[in-house]
Amino acid sequence: MNTKNKKIWIFLFTIPCMILFALVYAVPIITVFYTSLCDYTAFSSPAFQGIKNFITIFSDSDFICSIRNTLLWVVLQSTIHVGVGLAMALVLRRKPKGWKFARTAYMIPNIIPTAATGVMFTLLLNPMFGIVKPIMDFLGIDYAMVPNLFGNSRYAFWTVTATWILYSGFNTIIFLAEMGAVSKEIYEAAAIDGATPWQADRYITLPLMRNVCGTCVTLASVAMVSQFDIIYMTTKGGPGTSTLNLPIYLYKAATLENNYGKANAVGVVQIIIGITLVILIKGLFREKKEAA
Repeated sequence: MNTKNKKIWIFLFTIPCMILFALVYAVPIITVFYTSLCDYTAFSSPAFQGIKNFITIFSDSDFICSIRNTLLWVVLQSTIHVGVGLAMALVLRRKPKGWKFARTAYMIPNIIPTAATGVMFTLLLNPMFGIVKPIMDFLGIDYAMVPNLFGNSRYAFWTVTATWILYSGFNTIIFLAEMGAVSKEIYEAAAIDGATPWQADRYITLPLMRNVCGTCVTLASVAMVSQFDIIYMTTKGGPGTSTLNLPIYLYKAATLENNYGKANAVGVVQIIIGITLVILIKGLFREKKEAA
């Protein structure tokens, strides 16, 4: 088969994928961008009005707060969440005693739906009847003196964060897969030269994890830009705006205000933030080309 015929067949086989992409992603995204410039509700057809929706949301202090909370969660997820996954991978790679049990136990939270996780933590941390109550009874503390961690604006953000930040089993699997691809001969040569296990990890393993670390950071960041269910099930963005993020703000604009144009404007901001984060992370973790 010559090169020309090969290109034709490649094009023909990619047509179904391009059609599916256009129907599932391209058309909805174009629709979101267009309707974000319209006066659009459930009871009226989209009527073009320019950038009025964007002026409205950027004039709203709640929207600015939702961006701040979203970006803070992105930073926490990209550092602590991914860092915990990498640390667990480094430990499990050495296969210490009980490593199979630890690996399985660490993955369990990741197979539980996040909405169910939110409900579970809401019940567990309830000072009236959750796991907190018997602990307080044992310590002789009056439950009225203990704040509702999800209902107090001082603690809500960090309590919600704690419900997922340490459950990075998916990242651990990715790191373990990448570590398994590293030739054992490299570690054997390092051991012969007198390198300790820590030095081998520092100078061999970690530098080779650069690309996959960028992948994990990208996935973690994008997930935080679209995080909805666990926040909605625990605090619904409250109390006040302490846990309000972009998806919750969008949800409230669409359902409570019945303003689809405003909600889609928020969606456009989400898309732009997501794309910007992917570009920045890709540049941050890009390997430097060696000079010729």
